[in-house]
Amino acid sequence: MKTRILVACAMTGIAFPVAAQFKESKEGCFYTPAAIEAALGFRVADGRGTEVGFPGGKSLSCTYGGAGRNGVMLTVERMDKPGAFGGASGMAGKAEPVAGDPDKAYWQVGQGDLTDVALTYVRGNSRTQVRVTGVNMKDKAAVEAMRARVLKLPRVS
Repeated sequence: MKTRILVACAMTGIAFPVAAQFKESKEGCFYTPAAIEAALGFRVADGRGTEVGFPGGKSLSCTYGGAGRNGVMLTVERMDKPGAFGGASGMAGKAEPVAGDPDKAYWQVGQGDLTDVALTYVRGNSRTQVRVTGVNMKDKAAVEAMRARVLKLPRVS
C-alpha cells in the first residue's frame, strides 16, 4: 500500500517527505467510550487511532464507531513550534465562532453533504477537532443539542 502511494505521488510530482510516516497509534485516543457516552448520549466502541509524523510535527487521530451512522472522529495536530496555527485557515466551509470560548473554538459549517457537528480549537501548539457523525444536519434542534453536548467533552491538547 505504501509503495502505491509513493509511486502515485512521484508520478504526479507531489512531494512526500520520507519523514511522513503513517502508523497505528492509540496516542490520539484521548477519550474513553464511557466518557463519550456520558457527554454525547450514544455508545461507541474503543477508539482506533493513527499517527502521521511530518516535518515540524505530527497528526494524531482516533475514530470511535457507534451504532448506525453515529460516531466520533478526534484529530489533534501537534506542531513543534508553538503558535503555528493561525485560526481557521485551510478548512472547508466556514468557521462559526463559539461565543466567549477561551480557546477561540469554532464550529465548522457549510460543507454541503460533508457537514457534521465539528468543533475545532487551538491550545498551545495543538489544534484539535472533535467531529460527531450521525446528526441530522437539517434538524436545527438536533444540531444545537449535539453542539451543547460536544462542549461538555474535556478539551485535549
